[in-house]
Amino acid sequence: MPELPEVEFCRRSLLRWTAGRRVVGVDVPDPRSVRQSRSDRPSAAHPDGVAALGRVVLSTPPGKILRHGKRLLWRFGDAALLLHLGMTGKWARPGERYVKVRLTLDDGAALAFCDPRLLGGVVPTTWAAGRAALVDGLGPDAWNDPLPELNGARAVKVALMDQSLVAGVGNVQAMEALWRAHIHPATPCDALTAAQRARLPGALREQLAFTLALFDGAEDIVYVEEDRTANPFPIYRREGTPCPACGAPIARMIQAGRSTYWCPGCQRA
Repeated sequence: MPELPEVEFCRRSLLRWTAGRRVVGVDVPDPRSVRQSRSDRPSAAHPDGVAALGRVVLSTPPGKILRHGKRLLWRFGDAALLLHLGMTGKWARPGERYVKVRLTLDDGAALAFCDPRLLGGVVPTTWAAGRAALVDGLGPDAWNDPLPELNGARAVKVALMDQSLVAGVGNVQAMEALWRAHIHPATPCDALTAAQRARLPGALREQLAFTLALFDGAEDIVYVEEDRTANPFPIYRREGTPCPACGAPIARMIQAGRSTYWCPGCQRA
């Protein structure tokens, strides 16, 4: 599932693939992926999505791409595309399955938005409206902005995954960052000690940088949840195996409907 590092990799890849190029062709095998607004629902499809997409990408060369949390805004002059990857979406070169949108460049290369679960989408919009939609409902960006104060009775891991509180952190990044910070994931935010609060921002940034570094030199991205993909993370999906830091068996619990992996030795309750 794409979190901030995967979305940042997508941003960098699109910029690299389209540098100095123009989009000359638009193909939309599944029009439900072109949305009227940012939505996880295919029923929110744009009624004239193919034409609206063409008006954005065919008129002006692609420009800069902004990222906030897990959203991207791709500029085309005064128009833009708001990109949302959802749970399984990615932008890739030809050869991927589940292609929903395909853009052909003036050198003959093609870019494809692939999404088996149809929870992601592409929103044709204006640059001004897109700037507002990029951050609407989201907290500060976990990579570019300071970590906000975490308060209340919620478990710290659940709070980190609240996009309205901090944008970009999902299940994997939250649990791995808390392991690095030696904080039990079920600790209520109000119970965090001063030392834990001091460690957490650095641990989160270290974890995001670690994940971004995994993609160095990669042409396309493969998500860890995909079949036959190696797991590069120290504790994610490693229940019962020794913690790489202390050797205690990694444990698993459910929080907010999601699996949380943690180390009873490093992350004492």
